[in-house]
Amino acid sequence: MVAAMRPQIVLAALVLGLSAGSAAAVSDAAVSVAASCPTDPKLAELIAGSSLVLIGTMDLPKERLAEEARKSAPDYLDISIRIEDVVKGGDVGSATVRFYPKDAPYKPSNDSVLGLGGAPAIFFLTRVDEGPVGLYFAGHSPEALKPATEQTVGAARAEAARQKDIIRSWREDTALPRFSEVRALIARLGRVSGAEQQRVFNRLEALGKEAVPAIVAQMDDRRALRTQAISLENRSPDALEGVRYYGPKQVVDGLDAVLNQVTGESFGSIANVGSDRERDAAVDGWRIYASDLVCRKPA
Repeated sequence: MVAAMRPQIVLAALVLGLSAGSAAAVSDAAVSVAASCPTDPKLAELIAGSSLVLIGTMDLPKERLAEEARKSAPDYLDISIRIEDVVKGGDVGSATVRFYPKDAPYKPSNDSVLGLGGAPAIFFLTRVDEGPVGLYFAGHSPEALKPATEQTVGAARAEAARQKDIIRSWREDTALPRFSEVRALIARLGRVSGAEQQRVFNRLEALGKEAVPAIVAQMDDRRALRTQAISLENRSPDALEGVRYYGPKQVVDGLDAVLNQVTGESFGSIANVGSDRERDAAVDGWRIYASDLVCRKPA
C-alpha cells in the first residue's frame, strides 16, 4: 500500500514528519484540494493572512509621517487609501490603514510608504474589530505594501482566486492522522475548566505537527471556554518570559493559539480577543495553510 501512495502524500509525510502508515491515511480528498500549489508560497501566506487585498493609492501626509518618525514614541498615522479595485475582501467603499512610523523588520518601512505615496500600490491588510480597531498591514511582513504593476497585480489575483477555490471546496477529512484523538480532546473543551482545560490544550500541543491538519479540520468550534485563560511555553529565542498567556473566549480561539505554537504561523490574532469576522478569517487562513502543506518541500 505504501509503495502505491501518491507522491503528494509522501511529500506531506516528509513535511510533517509522519510515518508511512500515517501518511497512507491522508485521503484522496485532502490531496485533491491541495493539488493546485501556489506559484509563490510567500505571496500565498501573505494573502491567506490578509482580510483585505486592495489596489489603490495613498493620500499620504508626508510631513506628518516625517515628524512622527523623528519621535522615540511616534503616534499611529491614519492613511486614507483611494481604492481602485479589490482583490480580496468583497465590497469595500473606503479604507484607512493605521501605520506606525517606526521601522521594524515585520512591517513596510517608512521609506517604502513614502516611495509609494500617490503611486498605484497593492495593500495587504488585516482587520482588527476589537481592541485597537482598524486596518493594519498584514502578515508581519515588509511585503504587505507593493507597487501595483501588471505582474504583481496578476500574481495577487491568481493566488486570491486559488485560495477562494480551496475555501469553497473545503471538506472535513476524518481520515487525517490523529483525527479521532483530536476530536476527543476538543470535545472536552467547553466542558472542563481550570487546570483540566489547560491539560487538554497541553495534550493538543504535544501531538505536534502530525496533528496540525486534524486540528485545523476541527478548529471552527464557537463554543465558549469555561476558563478564558491558557498558557503555553514561550519558545522564542529572544523571549523575555518563559510562558505566553492568552485569554481565549471560544474553543476556536484557543486552538488558534495551539496552532501558532506548533507551527510558528499566524493568520490574524484571535487568541486573546477577536470578532466573529476575525475568527472566520483566521479559520480560512489555517485551512489554506493545511491544504498547502503537501506543496512544501522538506528542509
